[in-house]
Amino acid sequence: MRAMMAFVAVGVGFAPLAEAADLTVLVAEKGSPAMAAAEQQADGKAVFAERKIHKAFDRAAEHLAGCGACTVTIKVAAGTYDGKGKTGQWMFPEVVAPEATLRILGGYDEGFKARAPFTQPSLLLAAEQRSAPVLTFEGKKHALKELYLSGFVFDVAPGNKYDARSNSLLRGSSCTFPILAFGYLTTERLVVADNVFMNAAQRGVEPLIRAASPKTEVIVRNNFIMNNTLAWIVKSASFKNIPGRYVIQGNSFIVNWPYNPDPSTAQPAALEIGNKYTAAQVVIEDNLFAHNVGGAIMPGYDDKAGPPITIKNNLFFGNGVLFGATDPSTGAVVGKFNRAATHSLYSAEDLEDDFSWSVSGNVSFDPKVPVALVEPGVVDSHAVHAKKTVLNDVRGLFGLNKDGGRVEIKNFAPRLGIDLGNLPFPAEPKAKAYGVKAERVEQF
Repeated sequence: MRAMMAFVAVGVGFAPLAEAADLTVLVAEKGSPAMAAAEQQADGKAVFAERKIHKAFDRAAEHLAGCGACTVTIKVAAGTYDGKGKTGQWMFPEVVAPEATLRILGGYDEGFKARAPFTQPSLLLAAEQRSAPVLTFEGKKHALKELYLSGFVFDVAPGNKYDARSNSLLRGSSCTFPILAFGYLTTERLVVADNVFMNAAQRGVEPLIRAASPKTEVIVRNNFIMNNTLAWIVKSASFKNIPGRYVIQGNSFIVNWPYNPDPSTAQPAALEIGNKYTAAQVVIEDNLFAHNVGGAIMPGYDDKAGPPITIKNNLFFGNGVLFGATDPSTGAVVGKFNRAATHSLYSAEDLEDDFSWSVSGNVSFDPKVPVALVEPGVVDSHAVHAKKTVLNDVRGLFGLNKDGGRVEIKNFAPRLGIDLGNLPFPAEPKAKAYGVKAERVEQF
């Protein structure tokens, strides 16, 4: 272990403090076989056992504050966790540890020997009344060399309201917070992998971070991203550096929804790319995009004003029905480009000729994902008339408009319930090369 540049008084002199070693915290439900295994492995020095994730966070933060270039690993066994006081919210305390690595890993077996989060999930159960993101990294000076978040199921449907008659999400009375918030985290590397994000009412995930250097990477890999409104927004926090690369790799974007059920909505796609300050390079590869109502990818800016984007080896199918798409290959990209007034849909093949993005190896065929598909209702907001000064656009469908201009829409972002131990991997053999793969999960 390297010596830290800190000292304590010993008599009339000083003695160096030794740098702390790596730490592992094992988390399991009370009374479970996994907790018995955790207690057996705990030594009170390098390995600890906890019954609650938030207590593991506190222990990890305390260790990170003085450990230098250590690695702290939190291993969470399969099970259901409901947060401190059953609030369905977890907050990691602010730590300034720019040399340290933090890994928060779920999906472990009873002995903490291996993890398979897609068959033995660690469910972070969102509460019906949620006043914050499910997982928040607190503070304004938070710093880590690397943060790795992997192996959890985030189903935030309990915080939403659904209209029983129209089978639609009531966004105005549903939770307005995203699933994750990394706050002001400064880091060299953020990895979000092997998770399930579903049923978000406003935004799924928008992981803003501050890049510690121009070499900073954000890696979003091997996640199921399903039935969210504004599923994933690719941006970075304003800072002196921008990330060198933002990589979206091997994820399954399935049945995600636009902000409004209206072709004029500003944010229609499942994956939205920010401005040129987002990253020096955005790479979108090996993903599955299927049945995303407003389209698969929306660059917020065209190829001249936005970040350089590579789109390669993805499977696109059945995206963009909000805009009347009938060809299942269209809807790979949606946006207003070349100063156009309205959104247009493009297949991956279209992009190769008209834009300077790097586009290659993409395909389109039915992956046969085993989810129940509905016929989504949409409306043109220009056909909804004002009544006095009452808000009259299509957002009124979600509880904001009480007196006029209401149009009933069925099947807009209905709650998606699936067997969390039997996730919708494609049934089509050729499609198994795209999107989430169980064998891609890293073992630690």
